[in-house]
Amino acid sequence: MDAGATFLFVALDIHLWIIISDPSIDPDNVLIVNLTSQASGKDQSCVLGPGDHPWIRHSTCVNYQDSKLTTLKKLIAARDGRALILNAPLESAVLKKIRDCSLNSTKMPLDHADILINQGLV
Repeated sequence: MDAGATFLFVALDIHLWIIISDPSIDPDNVLIVNLTSQASGKDQSCVLGPGDHPWIRHSTCVNYQDSKLTTLKKLIAARDGRALILNAPLESAVLKKIRDCSLNSTKMPLDHADILINQGLV
């Protein structure tokens, strides 16, 4: 599973999750974010729409606030155990937009932003 991989957690919710850090640089600190429908009160730092990914059908926000750190090993185990279902990967330009916009978010935990900074991704 690489940067830009997208997936759904089978038991958790209906949100599409995305690996936005680079697991090849640091497999023990993999940063993931999910997408959520655009609405007032949600982080508007990065809004995506139809055409940005096949899963997206309407205006969608990147949910930096609920970003999570995990490991590549845990993600692979979840995939192999069918606890998550892979979806189409992001185009590199969309992944870059999500990473770049993370710096505009006041809701992403600072230690999560540091992962992207330390990896030279933003």
